[in-house]
Amino acid sequence: MRGRNNYYLNEKVIELARDNDIDYVGIAPVDRFRHAPPGHKPGDILPGAQSVISLGVRVSQGPQLTQRLATADLSDRRLRHISFSYRWFGYGLINQYFLDRTAALVTKLLEKEGQIALPIVASGVEDAKALMATLSNRHAAVAAGLGEFGWNGLCLTPDVGPRARFCSIITTANLDPTPMYHGPKLCDVDRCKELGNGLPVCLKVCPIAAFNQKRTVEVVIGDRRFEYAWMNHDKCVIAGMGLHPRILGPEDNVIPSKVTFDTAVQLAAKRPPVYSLEGLVFGRGHFCGLCLLRCPVGSPKLVDDIMKGKEKLYS
Repeated sequence: MRGRNNYYLNEKVIELARDNDIDYVGIAPVDRFRHAPPGHKPGDILPGAQSVISLGVRVSQGPQLTQRLATADLSDRRLRHISFSYRWFGYGLINQYFLDRTAALVTKLLEKEGQIALPIVASGVEDAKALMATLSNRHAAVAAGLGEFGWNGLCLTPDVGPRARFCSIITTANLDPTPMYHGPKLCDVDRCKELGNGLPVCLKVCPIAAFNQKRTVEVVIGDRRFEYAWMNHDKCVIAGMGLHPRILGPEDNVIPSKVTFDTAVQLAAKRPPVYSLEGLVFGRGHFCGLCLLRCPVGSPKLVDDIMKGKEKLYS
């Protein structure tokens, strides 16, 4: 039963998140995750779970711009060095400092109130072989009403589209939920195909063709059903780790026609020292992100104006 105590705790959680520069806060009851895969439901991870808190932080426009400049023409690597801003300020720092740190603080707050809370690391994949997180932060963000899925499989917010990072906290606290998003549809696939010369922009800008043009994924969250493009996550990992020559990785790397998780392991093992150093310094960074950065939903006008006419389509 929800009441005054729930309202008090909701407000404390939201206030703590806002005080730590979190842009989005939403709360989902665990029932909205009833269709999640076995072993990845909130109650599977934390017995007695009642609520999932989703926290989100926007990606600043400067790091977006440098990554788009660095990847505007992937045959020209002269601006490769400026992509480091995006890897850290648009990915690593947001995940590790703002989101993970705040999730730890919210966890401490809930424990002081006599509850158990379990933070889920931002952009983390605990099951590396299956490339699955303990709990999907993007699905949790949708469940908490922060946005809806785009064709790229990312959570699109009404203001910045997919340009935000998320983390989650599962808790036994029976918090008051925020409603799921029921506003105007954010991802217009038909309109996007016009911009992408026959393909949605996220598929067209993917330099490694990780998305499948015909295969889709369907998920049900709460009372809503979503569909988005199926993606080869092994390919995406190779690009994101800076191992693919088409997205700022070593130019002499040979990518086999059939890519598996072992492909990423093998390529990482033979990475030249300078690339290994990049991975060490910019841990949990990301070398690609084009399906996020060039999505037309919520794309910043200031950045778009600078990039007008400079960027190529790939797939």
